[in-house]
Amino acid sequence: MTNTAPHGLEQFRFSAKIDYLSVKGLAKGPLPELHGKAKWPRSTPGKLTVQDCSAADVHTLATLFPTALLDELEVSVDVRTAQNLPPDLQDQALQAFKSGYVAKRLKPTFSEGTNSGFRGAYDPDHKRLCPFNRRVPKGKEQLLYGHRNDGAQVKCYYKKTDNGRDLQRQERSVRVEVRLGQQGLDQHGVLHLTDLTVFKFRKQLMPYFTHVHGSRHRRVRQAKTKPLLAVLQGKQDQIDQAHWEKVGVGSFQRGGKREAAALVLKRDIELNNRIGQALGRLERSFSVKKFVREQESS
Repeated sequence: MTNTAPHGLEQFRFSAKIDYLSVKGLAKGPLPELHGKAKWPRSTPGKLTVQDCSAADVHTLATLFPTALLDELEVSVDVRTAQNLPPDLQDQALQAFKSGYVAKRLKPTFSEGTNSGFRGAYDPDHKRLCPFNRRVPKGKEQLLYGHRNDGAQVKCYYKKTDNGRDLQRQERSVRVEVRLGQQGLDQHGVLHLTDLTVFKFRKQLMPYFTHVHGSRHRRVRQAKTKPLLAVLQGKQDQIDQAHWEKVGVGSFQRGGKREAAALVLKRDIELNNRIGQALGRLERSFSVKKFVREQESS
């Protein structure tokens, strides 16, 4: 069962980055020049937060604070239009992507004990949380998988502002992000900044960004399949298809009308590959080294 989104994936580009990280147990002091924005929060002495942290920043900080403990890590995947579009068309394209792809297909997987299981959509117009197991959240709504204090939380939203500042048109994106707290970091074995320099971003984080595109019944050995059961499953498939087209993945999760243990949600291979490639590029940025070729003497 598939869902036809209003825009093809070739019309979008994907990128991944560390949105921010926090380390604790430090003595406040001067820092070397960083690409990201460093801040020592007054509310938590000994904690350092770096926004838009680059791979070079991580290496620099790991050298400076080799024993500092990671406290939080947020990694985001941003989806932007591949071509420059007029503002109204770009807005339509990004909102359509968020609804047609992410809101309908995102199904993150969490390690046991790291997520509360909460799912909701925040409506900024009415300032309220609404369930989305029987509808597709609107383009403006923020998807929430888990609470802020969970060991791992996934969010998706249409990013048009940053710290209260309106973003330039080319900077606007549909953002899917995972925030790992102490429990989530422990689960991935990322305790220190040095661990982050060799972290397998794609393998470790892809479960949080997984998208699905339909369902199927669990396969049963042909000898055990009765004709009447096959007919019944075929009818159920037709009903599931209608629910998928109307509601998406929410209909097949807890509280949805088509929730069933016998169903398997099929992975969206193309979309997951695009996200995985973005995470892979982020991972490779930690191992890029610059070499200076020595001039041969004449």
